[in-house]
Amino acid sequence: MSFTTLQFALFFAIVWLLYYILPKKWQWPLLLAASYVFYSAASPICLIYLLATTVATYFGACAIDGNLKKQKSFIKSRGVALSRDEKKEYKAKQGKKRKVTITLVAAVVLGLLGVFKYSSFVFQNASCLAGCLGIKGLFPSMSLILPIGLSFYVFQSLGYCIDVYREEIPAERNFLKHALFVSYFPQVLQGPIGNYERLSAQFFCRHAFNYEQSVFGLQRVAWGLYKKFLIANAIAYRIDGVWGSVEAYPGAFCWMVFLTCYAIQLYADFSGYMDIACGCSQMLGIKLDENFQTPYFAKSISEFWRKWHMTLGEWFKKYLFFPLLRSNWNNSLRKNLSKSISRHLANAIPTAAALFITWALIGLWHGAAWSYVFYGLFHGSFVIAEVLFDPLYKRCWAYFPRMCASKAYAVFRMVRTFAIVVFGYSLFKSGSLSATLAIWRQSLFGNELVGVQQILHTLRFSFAWTCVFICGLVAVDIWHYFHEEGSIRTVVRRMKWPIRWGLYLCGVLLVALYGLYGSEFDHFEYFKF
Repeated sequence: MSFTTLQFALFFAIVWLLYYILPKKWQWPLLLAASYVFYSAASPICLIYLLATTVATYFGACAIDGNLKKQKSFIKSRGVALSRDEKKEYKAKQGKKRKVTITLVAAVVLGLLGVFKYSSFVFQNASCLAGCLGIKGLFPSMSLILPIGLSFYVFQSLGYCIDVYREEIPAERNFLKHALFVSYFPQVLQGPIGNYERLSAQFFCRHAFNYEQSVFGLQRVAWGLYKKFLIANAIAYRIDGVWGSVEAYPGAFCWMVFLTCYAIQLYADFSGYMDIACGCSQMLGIKLDENFQTPYFAKSISEFWRKWHMTLGEWFKKYLFFPLLRSNWNNSLRKNLSKSISRHLANAIPTAAALFITWALIGLWHGAAWSYVFYGLFHGSFVIAEVLFDPLYKRCWAYFPRMCASKAYAVFRMVRTFAIVVFGYSLFKSGSLSATLAIWRQSLFGNELVGVQQILHTLRFSFAWTCVFICGLVAVDIWHYFHEEGSIRTVVRRMKWPIRWGLYLCGVLLVALYGLYGSEFDHFEYFKF
């Protein structure tokens, strides 16, 4: 059940009405029932994997939390009877039990993700390696269908278990409440990856109808549909066939145009989904974490990833990068390097090692192919360079303060970062290294004149309206860039009612007349991840 179908509109309207009509104590059970209806409509067979993840993380978190309470109760009851060494030994013993539990939970849920998402990739590469050694037929070829949303709800529920393990939050003892956290329907398929502490406080409190919040939520849903129907679908309709016939589009300018179009398509598609998810949640009185903050206006790659798919970046930072950075092997490396090289490099090299692993896995999260791994490392290399050459950057800022602080230089940095991101999409969109190399070869050695002719033939004059709609998206993002604390919805809401309703009517007419919708456009780009 896609967000862009009439079926979902009817489904959500029923849920929204019941949510405020029924007694408030039934609000969260209604959301749980709606979430399972929504997910089963999208993928009935995959309910098994959603339930398996829910069960594993529920019992794992409860076991860890129970062990922590047992430890505190034992120490409190024994009091001064325990020596410091006895207390330390007891804590170490209980700590090992919790570590075993969290390891088993991670093995189950990540194993589930690994089997369905990466088994084919692993067997394919193992078979290739065995073939190079003269061994054939040792590894079977596998092709399993990835349960939709698996990457998102596995990370969300695993993050919750790790938070319980770190004693940041208590475990949720009500299985049904935990099931709602894992399966909440606006975010179960494509995120944003939620935080239990922020969401649970909203899920289980009682919400009264708020007209202002409902209007704001509906406005955001409408903005998401604008992005999806008028921009993302229109671009996809015209350029999706390009990726299957690379040889027909020669020339660097040609591929620069297509990759730029894809960058806009992906942003409109993914952020459009998030707008619909956040808007629907806001109508229910629930605030989801933001996933985008004008990412294409970033001045560096590290800033870009602080503004693009923000919840994924936060997840990897909190649960992978920081633990790697503070690990024993990294501390040992830092200590050994400090004896022979400068303090900056002694700190920067271990950080770079942790970043390398993190970015390789961020790339692999996006897809089971080497092109995705290299996509992650491509972006990671710029972040690592920022860490390694930080003193040089600071020196340049000190020598040329006026130039570095100028608006012209800020615009240059934005354009430069956007160009890097667009080039990186040649790895992301192609899906394979061979296809990426074909794009690069056509860019370097293709006939530029033929390439321009092919662009004109592919995009045609009808693309002009799409360019107008893109300008609307850019204008709104520019407004948000300069008004980070506000929302343009507040501005619209303050307009006089004839102007406001005129804008609403124009939006409806634009989507009705120029939007591309239908079963072939119901999917979103990040569903496959």
